[in-house]
Amino acid sequence: MEGIKGLSTAEVAERLGITQVSVRQLVESGQLIATGRVGRSILVDTASVERLSSVGTRRGRAWTVKTAWAALALLSGQNPAWISSSEKSRLKSRLRHLDAAAVCTLARHKDRTFRYRATQEALDRLSHYLIPSGAAAMRDESTAETFGMAGGSGIAEGYVMTGDAQELADSLGLVGDPTGNVIIHEVELAEPFAEGRAPVAAVAVDLMGSLATRERSAGKRIIEKLLHA
Repeated sequence: MEGIKGLSTAEVAERLGITQVSVRQLVESGQLIATGRVGRSILVDTASVERLSSVGTRRGRAWTVKTAWAALALLSGQNPAWISSSEKSRLKSRLRHLDAAAVCTLARHKDRTFRYRATQEALDRLSHYLIPSGAAAMRDESTAETFGMAGGSGIAEGYVMTGDAQELADSLGLVGDPTGNVIIHEVELAEPFAEGRAPVAAVAVDLMGSLATRERSAGKRIIEKLLHA
């Protein structure tokens, strides 16, 4: 079933070394993109499988949303006030024993991701609604310098609160597309974005989810640097 239609859940499970139940959970969270159905079987976009395969899926039980964002905040030099002091201490201790791939995988429940195709006009308007992340965050000079990258043109990627993705899609005419030029991450917590920007570790993790080798490498390098700071 590979090709335009995608992969069956059984094929995805075999590729990623996980169960079909886990595949369905990854589709539900937005980490894998469903392209349709054949009978009762979900078909999954091949590119989203490759993207997830590049960072791995088997490095322990995923963090809760609050813990994932606390970890990314700590790595970014922030103080995650939404967890207790004891939780913070334990998390700091655990982070000392992780690598970038583990952080990326454990933080996989930090958001729900939606991908769309947009016109240039819609892309321009989206910049007013999204807190930039991934390659789109490189439009900021200081962020681009941190990652040693430039770019972000032709794409929109960033964070909104839960429920906003569909509202933006409806108002701007965005069309669902697993290989589209818009990536919207919905989050439950506003606190990590109190400074009006995404924590640098979150930008790095989102880059690690890219199919572009240079972007993945930049994200991994920054996470490793933050882990050993």
